[in-house]
Amino acid sequence: MKQLRKLTAILLVLILAIGCAGCEKRKLTEKEYEELANKQAEKNKKKVLLRITVGGEVKEITAYDLVYFLAYNEKEGLEDKSSKDANFRANYGENYEYWELTDSTGSKMKDAYKNKAFSTIAYTYIMYYEALNQGMQLEELRKVKLDNATKNFLNGFTAEQRARVGMTEACIRENYERVFLAEQFATQMTTDYKVDEEAVKASIEKEDYRVYETDYLYVAKYDYDENFQRVDFSAEESEARKNAIDDAFKRLKDGEDMATVLASYESIMHYSPRDVYRTDTGIEKEYVDAAISLDVGGVAFIETNGGYYVITLLDKSDFVGYDEALETALKKAESAGITELYMSYESKYSIEKTSDWDAVELGKYTVSK
Repeated sequence: MKQLRKLTAILLVLILAIGCAGCEKRKLTEKEYEELANKQAEKNKKKVLLRITVGGEVKEITAYDLVYFLAYNEKEGLEDKSSKDANFRANYGENYEYWELTDSTGSKMKDAYKNKAFSTIAYTYIMYYEALNQGMQLEELRKVKLDNATKNFLNGFTAEQRARVGMTEACIRENYERVFLAEQFATQMTTDYKVDEEAVKASIEKEDYRVYETDYLYVAKYDYDENFQRVDFSAEESEARKNAIDDAFKRLKDGEDMATVLASYESIMHYSPRDVYRTDTGIEKEYVDAAISLDVGGVAFIETNGGYYVITLLDKSDFVGYDEALETALKKAESAGITELYMSYESKYSIEKTSDWDAVELGKYTVSK
C-alpha cells in the first residue's frame, strides 16, 4: 500500500512537471506593477539611508526621499555604458562587467556613480533646508514644471523597474519638489551675491593690456649661412651698417618718413610694424622698454645682441584683452564668493550614512538581479 502511494505521488509530480513544461511566467499588468510600486514606496518610507544633523536636530532621509537621485545616477551610468560599449568590448571582451570597471580615479563605476549621487544629495538637501529656514516657497513657474519633470522621469524606466524601487508618481514628484526648491535657493543666492567690483578692478593691472603700436627699421650685426651657423660681417661691413642705422635715426628724428629712409638702405635694412605690451617676453627687453617709454610720434634708437633698431611709436591708446580679463576675473570672484557662501552653509551640517545606504548597489538598483 505504501509503495502504491509512493508511485502515485511520483506520477503526480511528473504530470505536473510535464503539464507546466511549456508554461511561461505570467507578465504582470501595468496596474499590478503600480500596486507593487506603491507597496515598495511605503516600505521605503521606513528605511533610513542618511541622517542629516543641523543645529542639534537630526533629519532622517529615507529610501523614499532618494529614489530620484539613485535612479538618475544609475541611468547616467547605463547611458555611458551604451555610448562606449564598442570601445569597452574591444578592451575588456564581450562579457565585460561595466559597473566593475574603474574610472580615472581608480574607483569602480558603481562606486563612482554612487559617490556622485551622494554629493548631489548632500548639496540638494543643504540648499533645500536653507531655503526652508529662510521661509522660501516654490515659485509658481517651478510648480508648473513639476508635472512634466515627473512624467518624463518616470517614462525613462519600465514598469518593472519602477515597481522594484518604489518609483511612484507621488514619490518622484516629492523628490523633484526638493530638487526644485534647492535650485531656486541656489539661484537666489547667486543673484543676491554681489562682487566687490572695485577690488577686482584693482587686482588687474590695466596697463598690462595697453598696446604700443610701433614701426621699426632694423640692421643686423651678423648673418647666417645655409647651415644656420653665424657668419660675422667684415669690419668695413659692420661699420657701414652702423652708419646706416645712425643716419636713419637722425633722419627720422628730423621728420623724414620711414619709407623714404628705408629706400636708401633696402639692401641691409629691414622694416616691420610691431605691437608691444609691457609684459611681452617674446621680444627683446630693450625693445619693450624703449617702446613704452616713448610718446606718440617719438623715435628711439636701441642696440641688442643681434642688431640695431630705430623705433617710432604710432599709438598707445588701445587696450586689448582688458575687458575680457576683467569679466573673467569678476566671474571667478563671484564663483569663489558663492562657493565660500555655500561652504558656510555646509559647515553647519553633518551627514551620516547608514548600513542601508551602504547596501545600495548601483548597477543593481533599478535592474532586476
